[in-house]
Amino acid sequence: MDKKLYITTTLPYVNAEPHIGHALEFVQADTISRYFKIKLGSENVFFNVGTDEHGQKIFRKAKEECLEIQDFVDKYSQRFKDFCKLFLVEYDSFYRTSTKEHHKAAQEFWKKCQDNGDIYKKRYSGRYCVGCERFITEKELVDGKCPDHGTEPEFRDEENYFFKLSGYRDHLLNWLKSNPDILKPVSKLEELKSIISEAEDISISRLRENLPWGIEVPNDPEQVFYVWFDALTNYAIAVGFGSDEKRLNEWWPGIQLFGPDNLRFQGCIWQSMLASAGLSQTAKLLEHGMVLGSDGRKMSKTLGNVISPFDQEEKYGAEVVRFYLLSGISTYSDSPYKEEDLVNMYNSRLANNFGNLLNRVIHLSNTKEVNINRYDDVEEDFKTKVDSLKDEAESLYDQYEIALASEKVDMLADFGNKYITEKEPWNKNLTKEEVEKILNNLSYLLNIVISLYTPIIPNSCSKASKALNDRESIILFNKI
Repeated sequence: MDKKLYITTTLPYVNAEPHIGHALEFVQADTISRYFKIKLGSENVFFNVGTDEHGQKIFRKAKEECLEIQDFVDKYSQRFKDFCKLFLVEYDSFYRTSTKEHHKAAQEFWKKCQDNGDIYKKRYSGRYCVGCERFITEKELVDGKCPDHGTEPEFRDEENYFFKLSGYRDHLLNWLKSNPDILKPVSKLEELKSIISEAEDISISRLRENLPWGIEVPNDPEQVFYVWFDALTNYAIAVGFGSDEKRLNEWWPGIQLFGPDNLRFQGCIWQSMLASAGLSQTAKLLEHGMVLGSDGRKMSKTLGNVISPFDQEEKYGAEVVRFYLLSGISTYSDSPYKEEDLVNMYNSRLANNFGNLLNRVIHLSNTKEVNINRYDDVEEDFKTKVDSLKDEAESLYDQYEIALASEKVDMLADFGNKYITEKEPWNKNLTKEEVEKILNNLSYLLNIVISLYTPIIPNSCSKASKALNDRESIILFNKI
């Protein structure tokens, strides 16, 4: 990689508690950030998360809780900060759209698009879903209701500003044609092409009298930004748009993680906005899968299959939940969250495979009184095999294939366990030199396993590294 790496999650609404989908997206982004910080140096990676704090449903929710709107968004924004801390998400920027700095820069973005002739005003009437924060079409309705929220949309007749999304169809289709690997999973590319091909101009403002909580449209105080147009700009503003052109050029474009319900906004609307504002398209679009209930259906309170990340953390600990989300849940397709699978995967991969090997090597090196951690003395054939698996794991990380990379690390630990069983360093018939070779080889393998697992389970790997270097016996993973 010949430049700095910028990675960002989407900004969740602060109208409710963080859920398991947020946990998946945040820990995936954190893992990618940690991996590349190790590879490129922490100064060459910038990781952005944050909260989306405008919109009608937030305004209404604050009223329901009898809170001033700023107090409400402060409360829930802090919940997401606490959530990040709980799940070991080490961000470089926590972005909030209610700040004065965001308001000013977002207005600059609007002006860029307006100066390019892409914003115009017209009267519009249609069905508006507060939950989606957008107008929805007749064909999208199911029994007259929004399919995502189960509520009847409100009829609205307003004069709003519109963005010429339709004018960027060819531009974006050509961009995808020139960059067919821009989106992961690649199976979603045709869906994105279809979204772009059917793109129509979109409403990007609301009357202030209907939505007093939002960013004022430049030179029109009666209108405020539509929440999506407001929030999407954060990706560029976080790295200098509107405040530091040099910094923006240094970091932009970046990698964006988002969920399967967000492809239209990330891959079509935001990309058109970027083109309008004269910025490069996003470097990589990563659409993670959806975490389903254990029954394989979409989580909902009605079905009673909702998984709380807080409950899971309290029951198993943050790193166990992280490990399962990153290793047991497919990175780019929908997967059911099953506690039975979490327990089995943790016990087999971490307790039995990695943890057991680590403890055996440290214990035997001490009881046999041999030297380990001398990586220049590792046998060539053994090193070649280990390095080959290491390269495969790193290649998968480079391609943002977290679950597959974790699987490769597990294979490496498994190779170590098979090797120690085959070589039997506890055998009294072996010379001290032979035992030392075996255990020193394994210390090299363990050092690689630790480094490759560090982005996924950082605290455990820090303890493992210290134990291996100090040759202190440790039960790193107690079985569940």
